[in-house]
Amino acid sequence: MRILFTVGIGILPEQRIKRWQMVSDLYSKLARSFISLGHQVYFYVHPEAYTESIPPHLCWQSEDHSHLDIVMENFTPDFVFCWNGSSNGDIATATIAQAYGAKSVFSEQGWFPQKDTLYFDFSGCNGKCSTRYRPIKLLNDNQEKAFLKRRKEFIQSIRQEEAFDTERFSLLAVDTDKPIFVPLQDERDLNIVQDSPFKTMDELVGFLTSSFPDNHFIVRPHPKYPNPRLSDYRNITIGNPKTPMFKSLSQCGLVIGINSTTLLESALLGFPVVSLGESLATGTGLFYDMRPSDVIDDLSNIRIDRLLVMSELYHLLCVKQILRMQLDNPIAILNSGFFREMKENLNWTNIYR
Repeated sequence: MRILFTVGIGILPEQRIKRWQMVSDLYSKLARSFISLGHQVYFYVHPEAYTESIPPHLCWQSEDHSHLDIVMENFTPDFVFCWNGSSNGDIATATIAQAYGAKSVFSEQGWFPQKDTLYFDFSGCNGKCSTRYRPIKLLNDNQEKAFLKRRKEFIQSIRQEEAFDTERFSLLAVDTDKPIFVPLQDERDLNIVQDSPFKTMDELVGFLTSSFPDNHFIVRPHPKYPNPRLSDYRNITIGNPKTPMFKSLSQCGLVIGINSTTLLESALLGFPVVSLGESLATGTGLFYDMRPSDVIDDLSNIRIDRLLVMSELYHLLCVKQILRMQLDNPIAILNSGFFREMKENLNWTNIYR
């Protein structure tokens, strides 16, 4: 395989280019694994996103796409890696890759827990991810054991063993006598800009309080967006973003949000979840998918299938995501779900048997 890693091409100054150095470091670890497995790698990196973890002789530095044609023609990659894939720069990268017959592989932060994991996808990330409307297969005994093991490890990692059952997975019934937990999001995030019916958090909270005036909501601002400029609503309590999320969550009987990672974590902990935006779990049964145009009269009528929830959580937790610390482990990469997809895309299924 020939693999081209692209980092920060066409990024705008206001997107804080130096943040992309993190992507360079992650891709350089992954590149070492690919090299160990006998594959060829090369990098095309914005100069301000470059780090010394990338060997200079394997890298072309450029702020934009002006030299990408040269690299594509001379290196002829089978795959082009790109972070997220939703910005104008990313879209241009994917378009050029397709023109040269290369397949795009998009990357994003994982979920359980987000800071320690990544996932890769051939369609896109978040609301464009191939997990959407994925055909669901119920888990066999071995898969259920693997799911419960990884779920237990996640609960232990967030130090919530006393609050949640670590040995079995049960799904709580909707309880509207309790408050409804609403995790707010960063309005600047692409999840909101591109995949949300609400462009401000005030729009979201206003919609919920007017649609369900008899319910009470615990609204939690995003730590990176602590002042969402909410109007004065009578039936909400604004939580402190510095207070542990799980303390607020444990008081609630339902979770409603747009497409926050918190919705995934809430589902993993056994809470019923309503999603109002497009996400990587749309159409899978993990959430109750509700849109503003089809809001229901009584939230207590919501039904979510525990087995469907387990199946999708298993896929995300045990198949889709990979630990960051495993990126430079060739064996972990060889056994990863995304590497299997890469081989399938090239019909190389017999090479590593």
